[in-house]
Amino acid sequence: MAFDDIIGHERQKRFLTFLLERGNIPHAFLFCGQEGIGKRSTAMEFARRLFCQAGTGCGECRPCVKLDRGSHPDFVLIQNEGSIGIDDSRMITKEVSEHPFEQDKRVIIIDNAETMTTEAANALLKTLEEPPPYNHFFIITSSEREIPLTIRSRCTRVAFSPLSREQLELYFLERADIDPERARLLASISFGSIGSGLFWLDERNFSLRIRMAEALSGRTKGFVLASSLAEKASVTDRSVSMYLTFLLSFFRDLFVRRSIGGMSFITNTDLETILDETRGDLTWIEDSLKRIQETVRVMRYNVNRWLIFENLLIHVARE
Repeated sequence: MAFDDIIGHERQKRFLTFLLERGNIPHAFLFCGQEGIGKRSTAMEFARRLFCQAGTGCGECRPCVKLDRGSHPDFVLIQNEGSIGIDDSRMITKEVSEHPFEQDKRVIIIDNAETMTTEAANALLKTLEEPPPYNHFFIITSSEREIPLTIRSRCTRVAFSPLSREQLELYFLERADIDPERARLLASISFGSIGSGLFWLDERNFSLRIRMAEALSGRTKGFVLASSLAEKASVTDRSVSMYLTFLLSFFRDLFVRRSIGGMSFITNTDLETILDETRGDLTWIEDSLKRIQETVRVMRYNVNRWLIFENLLIHVARE
């Protein structure tokens, strides 16, 4: 049945099931919470239950099969790599003005909705203000504050929390078939997000993480190295966000090792030796954390990710 394969979020799934059973479904939802924790998957499973001929998300009926193939004419998914622009909004407006083709309802999922341009947001707002009764919107975001209040106020808000380490470890053990030691590490460095864990499961990303840690500690050094690491880490918005999160966790681990000692509260448990070899006082660690946090803020407004990340590595790495 639908929702069974969604890890965690039991309260949210019960609420959505209740709405489905009552048949009183809001015209617009706002799914908010950390990236990579199952918001879009939950919205897609909701659509499956809504369209399914048996009402269970059976996976075998004609609507379920079409959803699996991505060919259902009454299901619209917007998930651009960059920003969601006015052309996307115009397409949505055209879709919602027409009656559904095969079902009596239509589902429109807008993923990464925080990337909407002002023009796109205004067009969406107009649609939400006068929605045809057969349309149901799922506006999904990992940055709720960047969604205009006028849009948020017209949605039923469903907040998603990070997954626990135990839930993540179970996922990597049973779903991804990872060995127990690697599964524990991925659960630790993923900060509640399956999506983050899958990012680090890629050996190229994991290897770059270790090389970056060695550069931070002073094991390896040099401008050319910093530039090369920054270039590879900043290929996409997603990757630069992941490596900035790693940098924050690395310096947090350094702070914990200096002030508390032991490994009980360490996130990057595989980097114990590098953490111990890194020389630097608490002032340097705190200054580095502030610089990384400032870089996170700047990245939202500057398209030159490589240059900004390169500058950060040069300033926080040990000489």
